[in-house]
Amino acid sequence: MDNKKLGKLGEKIAEKFLIAQKYKILEKNFHSRYGEIDIIAVDLSKKPQIVFVEIKTRTSVLFGEPQEAVSFTKKAKILKTALYFLNSARQKLPFIWRIDIIALKLDRKRKIIDINHIKNIFDG
Repeated sequence: MDNKKLGKLGEKIAEKFLIAQKYKILEKNFHSRYGEIDIIAVDLSKKPQIVFVEIKTRTSVLFGEPQEAVSFTKKAKILKTALYFLNSARQKLPFIWRIDIIALKLDRKRKIIDINHIKNIFDG
């Protein structure tokens, strides 16, 4: 399975995971001139929040943990794209927002080994 197919599989797994955690999916693969965000959702637990989710999927940690692939440059692009989305939104959205990473590890047969949901990557 090539990286593109692996990424799409990871996005499907992450979407199901988020829905099971009481998230409402607003957009998938949102593009702007600044970059792309894999999933934009609303976290309906506690106080509703807009959540911009970057998904990283790996079948090996030979080159590091999946979340380690989100570089400073990639984080900056996600932030710019998130701000673009918020500024151009036509619907009423929760005021609070954050950026998360979902890091997935799959075995060679594409079965889930681990899902690591890292919330609010810019916090502290």
